Amino acid sequence: MVIQKFFKSLVDFVFPPQCYVCKKILKDEDGLCFECLSKINFISKPMCECCGYPFEFKISSSKYDLLCPRCLMHTHKFDKCVSVVRYDETSKKIILPFKHGDKTQLAKFMAKLMCVSGKKLITDSDVIIPVPIHFTRMLKRKYNQASLLCNFIARQYNKKVLYSTLLRNIATKYQGHMSLFQRKHNVSGAFIVRHPEQIKGKSVLLIDDVFTTGSTVDECAKVLRKNGAKKIFVLTFARVVK
Repeated sequence: MVIQKFFKSLVDFVFPPQCYVCKKILKDEDGLCFECLSKINFISKPMCECCGYPFEFKISSSKYDLLCPRCLMHTHKFDKCVSVVRYDETSKKIILPFKHGDKTQLAKFMAKLMCVSGKKLITDSDVIIPVPIHFTRMLKRKYNQASLLCNFIARQYNKKVLYSTLLRNIATKYQGHMSLFQRKHNVSGAFIVRHPEQIKGKSVLLIDDVFTTGSTVDECAKVLRKNGAKKIFVLTFARVVK
């Protein structure tokens, strides 16, 4: 322990902790400085009780579960989703380097925030599963960002992570500029479950970095439920709000 503290102090002296966004030197571990943290648009109530979409209006109290227009018309395959922040210009400066720029150290910071916002979903889950990427993308990227988030979240709450139960068996196209219909078609049949006995009768928490339309997690949830999962929750760091 003493040796670990010594080496950490040495590393911090040579490479002092910096704000992930503006690169300002921080006193403690890496994260965001106060100015950058204040620019983050955290998602809070009121929000859709199913998909977590934030409402623009304020509600003093309500005895009913609030649902967004899309959830009123379309039944998701998962039971509930929570996202921490809005996907915007500020949060992109965290997500894109983490997802595409090998800045894997960002996982710890992101997971800490997810542990706070998603505490109930995490505690109500029996197992955690990362949304998988195809092995060809894994070879190119070298890591699955969702798995890295799972590592920290599971350690914090002493939960089991099933890394190889849900697999992506089709190398789907990049969905960045696809419509909702195109996204659904793109991921249709893209996932399979191995060892269904590991999820049968259990509450599963799916982890991903960004919730855009929900097409990917819906397809994952559909396959998990078909293979015996009792409840399916979704926790993501960011949420696209249009």
